[in-house]
Amino acid sequence: MYVLAVTGGIGSGKSTATRIFEDRGAIVLDLDRIAKELLEPSMPLLGRITDAFGDSVVGPDGRIDPAALADAAFASDEATRTLDAIVHPAVYTVLTGILDALAVQAEPPRFVVLDVPLLAEAPIFLDLVDAVLVISAREDARVERCLANGMTEADVHRRIDRQVGDAERRDIADYVIDNDASLAEFKHDIVRFWDLEVAPRAS
Repeated sequence: MYVLAVTGGIGSGKSTATRIFEDRGAIVLDLDRIAKELLEPSMPLLGRITDAFGDSVVGPDGRIDPAALADAAFASDEATRTLDAIVHPAVYTVLTGILDALAVQAEPPRFVVLDVPLLAEAPIFLDLVDAVLVISAREDARVERCLANGMTEADVHRRIDRQVGDAERRDIADYVIDNDASLAEFKHDIVRFWDLEVAPRAS
């Protein structure tokens, strides 16, 4: 079972890449989705979040308000580190269990792809993967994509400011694909990477 981590800054194109990998038979695990599930009202993480950031991050329905939590967590470097220190170890525990369960199946999947937006910020996940693919893109292109998805420019820049840069991501990369050209070219590069670098791992 070959485990590939895909990482990159917000708006870099990770989701496009992982969809292509999924179409080619990979099991894709989205760490952001795991984190959201851990923040459900029935989960103990919710209490730790409210202890750290207050009840204002919880909506009337008792669930975490993503926008309010983002406002609180991205208000400062210290606040971001506080959120990461709560969420990342919990996600790691869940992810380890999922990967262990997949590995002991009668027919384990050949490929597992982890969508890890903050891999450089959370190197704890590096010991779970065989290789790291970094999706790199110019900041202006990333901002444009995020705006097209409904984010405000202020929110995009605030999130970018709280993430490491592509130079730090490249330090942990086994492979780097740039996403500064057209969508068609990016998809071509992703497919080529899969065919040349990933698919042969199954042989």
